[in-house]
Amino acid sequence: MRAGFRILVVSIIGICLLSGCRNAGKKAKPLDGVAAFWEGTVLLEDDISLSEDRFADFAQLAVEAPEDEAFAALDRLFDRLKAEDEVAYYVYSGWIDGAFYNLLSPCHNAKLYTRAVDRIVSDGVLTEDECTPFIRRRNWAQYNQAGEPATVPGITVSERTLVLVLDQSCPSCHEALTSLAQNSEWAEMRRVAFCCGYGPVPTVPGWEYVDGDNSIFDPKMTPIFFVVAADGSVESPYQLAL
Repeated sequence: MRAGFRILVVSIIGICLLSGCRNAGKKAKPLDGVAAFWEGTVLLEDDISLSEDRFADFAQLAVEAPEDEAFAALDRLFDRLKAEDEVAYYVYSGWIDGAFYNLLSPCHNAKLYTRAVDRIVSDGVLTEDECTPFIRRRNWAQYNQAGEPATVPGITVSERTLVLVLDQSCPSCHEALTSLAQNSEWAEMRRVAFCCGYGPVPTVPGWEYVDGDNSIFDPKMTPIFFVVAADGSVESPYQLAL
């Protein structure tokens, strides 16, 4: 039966990664409702889109709420999922991936994603193999948060620097090199391209090229860029360069 769960979750994740937190901007419950958001709810409605809409409202409230309240609300959700419905546990895990990890989602939040993945791992509902992709994404998400020391292997930062992470086999990544170099906002900055994957190293002028690997950055999220201040801290976190 778990094979069926995995097929369902893959489908759900694909939908979420395309749509992100699709209801962001809609009027949701009052902010003080996040702590008790899941009380009296049905985890999976017969029409699953109703549950997906409810989760999107929750994700929006969670990213707006104080961190401790958002964490507590996530824990209450996982407590119910673990106790009541294994199928729902798989489905909601996919929705969490799309809402809090996906950079296209307006509900993207590395701390909430980390909290959720920690629960997924500790709850033991998913197998070790099924947890591995979540753990990998959690680890990627923890790097280069705003205000924290930047992690870019192979370079030393002593001036304001634009870092573009690219997959060398990705055409959009090569286009991002040109578009960012032509953007006047970055004209006077040091520009470093961190090259992951396989293929020839790009030759677009105006960039320093560094050989990279996938230990720090998610190649499926490329091209992404972020800005490092002269003191080596992250001035602005990951943004998609599309």
